[in-house]
Amino acid sequence: MSNRVLSSLAVLAALTAAPALAADYTFKVAHTNAADEVQDKGLQKMRELLEEKTDGAATLEIYPGGQLGDEAQLIEGVMLGSLDMSMTSNSLLSNYIEDFRVFDMPFLFPSISALGEKVDANWDLMEDSANGSGFQLIGVFSSGIRHLMTSKPVETIDDVKGLKIRTMQNPVHVEAWRAYGANPTPMAYSELYGALQSGVVDGAEAASTGYDGMKFYEVAPDFALVGWLNMTAPVVMQKAAYDALPENIQTALMEAGQEAARWERQYVEDQEQPLIDSFKAEGVTITRPDVEPFRKASLPLYESELTTPGQKKLFEALTAE
Repeated sequence: MSNRVLSSLAVLAALTAAPALAADYTFKVAHTNAADEVQDKGLQKMRELLEEKTDGAATLEIYPGGQLGDEAQLIEGVMLGSLDMSMTSNSLLSNYIEDFRVFDMPFLFPSISALGEKVDANWDLMEDSANGSGFQLIGVFSSGIRHLMTSKPVETIDDVKGLKIRTMQNPVHVEAWRAYGANPTPMAYSELYGALQSGVVDGAEAASTGYDGMKFYEVAPDFALVGWLNMTAPVVMQKAAYDALPENIQTALMEAGQEAARWERQYVEDQEQPLIDSFKAEGVTITRPDVEPFRKASLPLYESELTTPGQKKLFEALTAE
């Protein structure tokens, strides 16, 4: 056999045996929301942008639906370095980045777009807070405006009295719903459907996106539009792991994260009213309680829950005209 033929066969063998080109950096990111829910779509957008900005050298491997654990486990995974990134509710993350408790305060922002403007304007301050707790802030997604889902209609704040309302495992949320007259019951998101179905809780505060994505209307067919919280969902990674990356990958991550967050926040805002309208077809009773009593009951929390210099500084920056 000629050398030319041998050479051609060698090239052919190498081409057919070679694996598909893989990204140099594959970042595992996990969250507890349903696949294709708005937060998951935001991460899909971030993956697309990251691949574009790095010519395929970096990508995201997304694990939705709590596949890798509940939110506390995801944050701890990032801290320990066993998970590259997490996207969780701010209400869990603020137990680790205490300045972010500001975003847990009720009735702080009138809309998702208003929140987004303040986040973008104060990014450096928020990034410093995250860095001080060992995290790198990559993007701030929205989890929507939070309302109230229950097993019976809520027409006024008086209807909330004595109800067992699931809250996130966050002290501000617990105190807020106690102030509204409920019996707040913190529990993991993964346990909520079963708790509603069995009557362990009478209801839960929730965004329309989650109410739809997890089909909570099957077990809590009443939805009261109280809009008590404008929920954020930060994407974070371990600061040390981020610092170890090449500068071009760092830049691409930050650009992709913030651009995807802006896209996702707008998407959530656009989905809000159509989703609420769609609940009627599922037999949901929608009520619109007067929110002023809820707002008034929330005011003492601003003094009792924002106590550190960092929290007060961030609060002043976010609420400055």
